[in-house]
Amino acid sequence: MKTTDTGAWHRTSPFAILFFLGRIIRLITQNAWQSLAPLVVFAVSYKGDIVSMVTLIGGGVVTLLLIGSVLSWMFFRYQILEHSILIRSGVLKKKQLDIKFDRIQGVNTEQNPIYRYLGLVTVAFDTAGSSGSEGNLPAVTREFAEALQRQVGGSTMQIGGEQQAEATPAQALLRLDWRDMLRIALVDRRALIVLALLGPLLEKMKGRVGGIVEDLISQTIFGASQIGFSAGFIIVAALLLGVALLLLLISVAAAFLRFHKFELFLERRTLRSTGGLLTHHVHSMDLEKIQTLRLQQGVIQSWLRRFRLTAQQAVSSGRQRNKKLFVIPVVTAAQADELRSLLMAPEGGALTQDPRDRRFRPVSPYYMRSKILFVGLIPALIVGTTLYFTKGAIGLAALLWLPITVLAAWRHWRRAGFLYDGEEIVRRSGMLGYRTVSLLFRKVQRVTVTQSRYQGRKHLASLRMHMASGSVHIPYIDHDAARKLRDYILYKVESSKKAWH
Repeated sequence: MKTTDTGAWHRTSPFAILFFLGRIIRLITQNAWQSLAPLVVFAVSYKGDIVSMVTLIGGGVVTLLLIGSVLSWMFFRYQILEHSILIRSGVLKKKQLDIKFDRIQGVNTEQNPIYRYLGLVTVAFDTAGSSGSEGNLPAVTREFAEALQRQVGGSTMQIGGEQQAEATPAQALLRLDWRDMLRIALVDRRALIVLALLGPLLEKMKGRVGGIVEDLISQTIFGASQIGFSAGFIIVAALLLGVALLLLLISVAAAFLRFHKFELFLERRTLRSTGGLLTHHVHSMDLEKIQTLRLQQGVIQSWLRRFRLTAQQAVSSGRQRNKKLFVIPVVTAAQADELRSLLMAPEGGALTQDPRDRRFRPVSPYYMRSKILFVGLIPALIVGTTLYFTKGAIGLAALLWLPITVLAAWRHWRRAGFLYDGEEIVRRSGMLGYRTVSLLFRKVQRVTVTQSRYQGRKHLASLRMHMASGSVHIPYIDHDAARKLRDYILYKVESSKKAWH
């Protein structure tokens, strides 16, 4: 299916009204105080009964939402050209987007249950430097979306000035099953966020729900005191276990909703993932757009012998960093190395990101000593001495900060390391867990070598590589080695004829 139709403006399916309705609701939610202010003024000044007021407000809000959604759809147009897409939108404030295909880093699609039944999808375009998705095409057919993905990919697949071969079948790289959903759930923090929100919610509700909870807790404690310590301990432990199971169920549900039937494919030079239980997500990323590959492992992931692999694109600010990630939620160390050999090819991919690999070079032990001296010993002595003269012997408790800093510094030093060859470098760090980040030398935008007075006395320095996705820092390495590595990176950048983004 050919999507290019020069000069013709198109309108999406009327079911795109659902997309615009959701967008308006999100905008109202993000600006809750400004949005609710008129309603509060109306409610205060209204003289009728509560039922009439609620009915009037509810009916008015629903009517305005529907009118806004319909008008947004009516004023939405798009045009597909040979090398760009134009999008016009806006009811009162007109807006036109001109998105060049060579700026697009990924063409992603989402399909909620209604769209899935109708065979429609919402297409989102990720571009370099934008916050999230720069443009959307809601409620278009799946065939159109797939043709558009091929057209965008085909216009940017130029290597050495020659067009690549015709499309080849997608290569299946990874598939997650129900056991992986459990692994994802065990390291998901969203359940803890839900638990944290329950407290303020119950506090606001108070009244009947709060009374029921208080009565239940009181009866449980009273019953435990009557039946003895052992039985009471069992009851309290059962309550705690119930809360833990509830949190686990929330995490499992979230994992299935987002990553159910997760599959990873490589089609030519485009990485694509699919998954989702209710809303089906399709994310894609051009391999040429990858800035860094990050492999992370927390404490629980270490017990499970699994990692989280993310590919990061170019961003224009730190606030956008989490919106420019292509996430592979769970992999083994062997799977991670197999994937990176494909994602970093043809230049890189020969190294490993397994943090336990013995080929990693350690940084200087002075890295640990400097943290102990400047973060641990000096602050502990200053605070401890000050509190001793004002609070007495209890002020010496501040000296406990020193052994904590020593342990943390030792862990940081033991896990800090780096590994590089002629094309790429891998940086390792961590304290409780591990994190490794790799990058190609040619994608570095700026390199700095810094040396503090303390480092200068030890002939050490720190190397920092600045990229469009952030910076990678290697501390406390030999000064001459840092300068030679800096010069070599700059040589690779200047001699490469490929784009950095």
